[in-house]
Amino acid sequence: MKPQENTIEHTFQSLDAIQRLEVPVGLQFAIKNNFNTSKVISMSTNQKWMLAASIVLLIGLNLITITQYSKSTNSTSSKEEKNVVYQEYFNNLNE
Repeated sequence: MKPQENTIEHTFQSLDAIQRLEVPVGLQFAIKNNFNTSKVISMSTNQKWMLAASIVLLIGLNLITITQYSKSTNSTSSKEEKNVVYQEYFNNLNE
């Protein structure tokens, strides 16, 4: 046999000695009950208002960022400059 086949065979033989462990009854009961019960988690009114304020703040910051970005791109480059770049790029592709 090749060394690789010996290693594979040795690994398969080691699996034969594996035995199933017995789980204590108390642990089985605790695990089963933990999955069967559904816990309802509720938020307090204060937490709900904080969550709403966070979402409004996040949306507001995103809108401010978008408007500032669009203003800066409009003022720094005109459409003619953009067209020149595109024309040069595509002219190089056709050559």
